Amino acid sequence: MRKIACFEVKFTFLLIFAVLAFPILAGAQIFTNQQRTESASEGQVRVQDPFERSNRKIFNFNDRLYSKYVRPVTNVYSQLPITIRNVFHNGFENLEDPSRFVNFVLQQRPRMAGNTMTRFVINSTVGVGGMFDVAKNALGVERHNADFGQTLGVYGVDSGPYLVVPALGPSDTRDLLGFAVDSVMDPLFWVPGPFWITYPPDFVKYMGKAADHIDDYETMKKAALDPYVAMRDGYMQYRKNAVSKK
Repeated sequence: MRKIACFEVKFTFLLIFAVLAFPILAGAQIFTNQQRTESASEGQVRVQDPFERSNRKIFNFNDRLYSKYVRPVTNVYSQLPITIRNVFHNGFENLEDPSRFVNFVLQQRPRMAGNTMTRFVINSTVGVGGMFDVAKNALGVERHNADFGQTLGVYGVDSGPYLVVPALGPSDTRDLLGFAVDSVMDPLFWVPGPFWITYPPDFVKYMGKAADHIDDYETMKKAALDPYVAMRDGYMQYRKNAVSKK
């Protein structure tokens, strides 16, 4: 019972700090991928947004959370030497490779699954627990992303209505389930111990990701006439592109 309670507390704190960083990450991904994608070769995504009124309120709430709490922390994190930040970044990215591997297998993409497993083995050993990206720097084996929301989409599961989750940020019903499954597949989730021991790595992980994309998030907000619509339409287009990669 005590072990179960520990994991419940751990998941709660993982969710809190993942969610605080997520509006920045989603905004950055949307803005960056919109710039890279040539004008809608597949056409605009038809967005289901029956909860727009409540979604807008939550969007504004999330943005205040970001401005008041996340930004000050990421500003401090950004002052760390780039070599230290790279070590953190590489280590946490390496821990996400098992989840990527499982999703590539489920998506029946053996080449990407093999690529991901190769990266994980090399970086976990020669790369000293993933702190150094030897697979990319020495062998040219690039990282590729996959998640369970994408996997569900590959099997024809509809995205469902667009959602803005308190603190978590932009999502939809399919990706919300995917986020939960991917979180459980993260090895850090299963590290035993009280939350005050297991919580700091999660905090550093998500704050580090937020710091990497903070400027993109601000640029997207300033460039959009309606940041809510820009976030919503961009997110749904981004996720459609992710599913259609297979």
